[in-house]
Amino acid sequence: MYQHCFSSDYAAARRRFLEAAGRLGCQVQSFINPAGPGRHGEDLCMDTAFIGDTSAPALLVMTSGVHGEEGYCGSGCQVALLEDQALLDRAAAGGIAILAVHAVNPFGFSWGHRTNEDNIDLNRNFCDFSQPLRDNPYYGDLHPMLVPDVWPPSDENEAAIAAFIQREGERAYRVGLMQGQHSHPEGLFYSGRAPAWSNVTLRSIIAGYGQGRRRIGWIDYHTGLGPYGHAEKIFVQDDRAAFERALSWWGQDVTAVSDPGSSTVDISGTLWQALFEECPDVPERTFMAMEYGTVPLDQVALALRGDRWLAAQPDTDDTVRQVLKRQHRDAFYPDHDDWRGAVLGQSRVSLLQAIIGLSER
Repeated sequence: MYQHCFSSDYAAARRRFLEAAGRLGCQVQSFINPAGPGRHGEDLCMDTAFIGDTSAPALLVMTSGVHGEEGYCGSGCQVALLEDQALLDRAAAGGIAILAVHAVNPFGFSWGHRTNEDNIDLNRNFCDFSQPLRDNPYYGDLHPMLVPDVWPPSDENEAAIAAFIQREGERAYRVGLMQGQHSHPEGLFYSGRAPAWSNVTLRSIIAGYGQGRRRIGWIDYHTGLGPYGHAEKIFVQDDRAAFERALSWWGQDVTAVSDPGSSTVDISGTLWQALFEECPDVPERTFMAMEYGTVPLDQVALALRGDRWLAAQPDTDDTVRQVLKRQHRDAFYPDHDDWRGAVLGQSRVSLLQAIIGLSER
């Protein structure tokens, strides 16, 4: 019953999004990624759909596909909103325009990677590259274990990771794995050494639509961490007033990324930097990442490791390749109606809460 909002691949998701935007008469823009074409020969595009008064005091932003194959989830939520006239009417009555940015990382979405055309994790790429880059104190030691020469990982490899966790602690392992790193371009959670195409393009979109507003709310959709089907509401801003505002909008279960109980770790270079730097004069800016759980973390990590191993092994047997690609997709998009229903239900509640919070006082 939820399948009509979701798609089987990037090309179909893009088509569904553009069709929904067209039916509404949205202002649509398409930005072609020069790294194309996609897996089926299609253009790789970051598309935007804007609906509402161009001079509205408030703007609600939705972004999907920052992490490539996670785009199935966010795309489905964007299509659902574009088909939800009751929510759209409530936004318009509250003086809120809506901007949906589809497939921030179209390369990863199309080709089945979490990262972009340069293996960059875009949600760690919004850094100030003119300054010394943040060091990951653990990744250098972990890299040869995480991306081994042979697949599947040997017993010795798994024992080495277990020994690292025993020696340094589980939190150190999670920081080493997920914080981001600038030292190993072929590795996991690579943050890049310069702004990626998606970074530059998204900044221009946010500047164009966001400047001059009084209030901006932004929901960025992700998958892969936490309990199956549950959306963790993750706050990434270093701003106490904005955190209090997020709690008032979305409830007391909003989790700060620095909280030890968060499913992620304290990362830098997130999309929030684009809003912070491109719309500095907007008085109220409220950003939340919606992180939907899929499979256990060890399975997610194994899928990411397998994808990195596969990228370095172009002559891999096709049967092995298909198995690893399927495991990667399942880690970020469970193809089940109960999961899709949970995604859409929680998304609609969070969108309604954001609309109420952004509405004219």
